[in-house]
Amino acid sequence: MMTHFLLIRCLIYFLTFLILIPAPVVFANKWKLALPGYKYDFPNEHRSHPNFKIEWWYFSGNVKDESGNKYSFMLTFFRRGLRLEKKSEVNRSRWALNNLYFSHFSVYSAKKNKHYFSEKFSRGALGQAGASTEKFKVWIDDWKAEIEDQEQTNKILIFAKQDKLYLDFKLEPQKNPVIHGTNGISQKSAGVGQASHYYSYTRLKVNGSLSIEGERISVNGSAWMDHEFGSNQLGKEQIGWDWFSIQLSNNTELMLYLMRNKSGSYDLTSSGSLILGDGSVIHLSLYDFTIKNKNFWKSKKSKALYPVEWVIEVPKYNINLKIKALHEKQELDTTKSTQIIYWEGGINVEGFSQGVSVNGVGFVEMTGYAKYGRPKF
Repeated sequence: MMTHFLLIRCLIYFLTFLILIPAPVVFANKWKLALPGYKYDFPNEHRSHPNFKIEWWYFSGNVKDESGNKYSFMLTFFRRGLRLEKKSEVNRSRWALNNLYFSHFSVYSAKKNKHYFSEKFSRGALGQAGASTEKFKVWIDDWKAEIEDQEQTNKILIFAKQDKLYLDFKLEPQKNPVIHGTNGISQKSAGVGQASHYYSYTRLKVNGSLSIEGERISVNGSAWMDHEFGSNQLGKEQIGWDWFSIQLSNNTELMLYLMRNKSGSYDLTSSGSLILGDGSVIHLSLYDFTIKNKNFWKSKKSKALYPVEWVIEVPKYNINLKIKALHEKQELDTTKSTQIIYWEGGINVEGFSQGVSVNGVGFVEMTGYAKYGRPKF
């Protein structure tokens, strides 16, 4: 009996090792790099890009219930390639290990003043997880993001459920997809290929329901979707990034990211996008905006010190915004899946745009603050 028990434990450790091992170096030079000149093809671009090593589909948003109570949410699906599948291998075993899949799901309830988080990971064997190359569908078990009806490509469904927490939303784009960066790439570091192909739906109409601690709530509001894929983004001297998505009441949006170096400086590849009411995009370089940290919160768990209030200025376009986290304690410990600790949460926005008073909502993501906070790619 004891021998069987030890064998089972060894098998579990071995399978866990297979799930968490990094991509083999032998395949590294075969992954496709994010290079200038990429031509986007919508809506086909929503599908998976298995020739790239890293890919994610990211949804975040802010909604209200019928009583006006506020909620923020995030649901992200990650694909990490382990090996390129050759055409000659199309009949390989369904147990074959080509990709790892991860998902992070969080909700903040202002009514309960509480932040909820859950995560999943899978090697994708036997159809338990995957990302389709034929249509927009990515999933782990029953968690999913997809365009279910191919005749209605403007309706995206997202779903996640863990115990008494679930999310079931229909998202409808209010603007066309926005391509970030220049010449088809969003550069993250100075090296060739240290970039991604990156686009967003910057304003999605949300309708659906949440369940928090077993209580079902009908909600509506707005969301943001990112789809990003590449093979090698961070440079050796980079420790992480601060990323902002902002939706303003004048029907404009801002996406800004600061790539942070170990020295404390910001990498010159840091950039952003200003999206106007008609959907047109203005690329912003690091010299076009400033982000100043105004207040901080220290995590008792990770000991990381995160900014939770900011002032953002884009002088050329007369934008001055005050940003505040909906809740300080929105740190995510994903050591069971993507193996990092980072901060991701909803924000409130107030300020001025072109001399006119505005307000808004959005999301902030901060990596590289905790001891195990540097993304592993």
